[in-house]
Amino acid sequence: MKFPLSNLLETFRKHFGLGLLVLLLLFTFRVGAQLLQWFFPVKFLPPFTAWQSGTLPYGVLLVFQILLIGLMTRVQLRMQSARVVPNARTGEVLLSLGSIYFAFMLFRCGAALSFGQGHAFFGSLLPSVFHLVLSTWVILLGLFHHIGAGLSERDKRREKMWKHAVTWLAYPVLIAVILWLHLFLVGQGSGVLASGYLPVALGALCITLLEKFCPQRSEWKPDGEEVQGDVTFMVFVQILLPKALKFLLAVTFLNGLQSRGLSFDGLWPHGLPPLAQAGLMILLADFLRYWLHRASHEWSPKLWSLHAVHHSPKKLYWVNVGRFHPIEKFLQFLCDAAPFILLGVSVDVLAIYFVFYAVNGFIQHCNIELRLGFLNYLISGPELHRWHHSWEIRESNKNYGNNVIIWDLLFGSYFLPREREVGKLGLKNRAYPRGFFQQMRTPFIKGKDKDHS
Repeated sequence: MKFPLSNLLETFRKHFGLGLLVLLLLFTFRVGAQLLQWFFPVKFLPPFTAWQSGTLPYGVLLVFQILLIGLMTRVQLRMQSARVVPNARTGEVLLSLGSIYFAFMLFRCGAALSFGQGHAFFGSLLPSVFHLVLSTWVILLGLFHHIGAGLSERDKRREKMWKHAVTWLAYPVLIAVILWLHLFLVGQGSGVLASGYLPVALGALCITLLEKFCPQRSEWKPDGEEVQGDVTFMVFVQILLPKALKFLLAVTFLNGLQSRGLSFDGLWPHGLPPLAQAGLMILLADFLRYWLHRASHEWSPKLWSLHAVHHSPKKLYWVNVGRFHPIEKFLQFLCDAAPFILLGVSVDVLAIYFVFYAVNGFIQHCNIELRLGFLNYLISGPELHRWHHSWEIRESNKNYGNNVIIWDLLFGSYFLPREREVGKLGLKNRAYPRGFFQQMRTPFIKGKDKDHS
């Protein structure tokens, strides 16, 4: 159904303005309630200390709260008087910041209800709830700008708001929920398998549903043969092989070191919180993986013949993230797991790394319309990784980051054009075999594929 542009913008202002007003009133109530408990405590409201974590002195916090209310009220008045003009860039910034803010506070709420109880910051539930209110306000204002700016004379149909919300919120919210679920299960005494694989399985299920209802490209939907091959790679190369490698490392090399009284445990900062250790591990492992990955593309034909297996798909969807030749997977293991096992990194930290590595990898390859905004300068996500799978060599020899994109920024291999989308995917050799057993042999067939993807 078509609407005049002016009517559409007026409709957006009306509905978004009402939503912003509700959130403003909720936050104003929060500020007023704590102020009341400071001067004239009443029994029907939570005590004064429950309204803040103590990170900031109350006097400083109150000043910031009043300034926020003033800013939100000014936006509200401008919205009602139709003086807020939708701007695409403003929408992108607000959605990016709001999504990160919302995801962190969602994680903080989950922590307050589980493993964070008793902690000054992570144990404060009530402040976290009202931070969710504030982050929702930022997201809603961003949606107004983003959707409103997209209304033109040749496209006047109502855009589906949920699709925009999924586009900006799916990544940070899913990562926050999956990590929280993992830490919650650990806190409940669940075993390593349950606390590790259940969150990853939930992440895979959510991504599968999002690929169905919010695809980036309909032509990337896989056929049965492709799914069968990719599931085989996932089971044997991504699940069973790493387990076997860890077992061999433990019963051979580690036992040999221990029998000689050798240990590298002192080189790792075991005193840091597990999340901080996992973040450090992601950063260091990605540094090692970056150079292996770059060498495979730019410097070593033998490494490329192995890595070509991963670049053989002509479509991207989450299951084909596991399409690696076992020899290359072994080389990756030497970079992203073995060094940290030798350093004595705890099972809890390795589990956090595994959960993030798995779900981020699923999203990196997913066929979902996503926008990461400023996270594209931190995370190696789908917007960046799609260019790495481009058919054009000058585009695919970029964005080598496995989990983060920091090393690409530092070493000049970052690539994210804003004016266009990636074209064809895959290898120059369009007849490259697709089957599992065929791809086990292909790297050893001379001249089968010497062109980079």
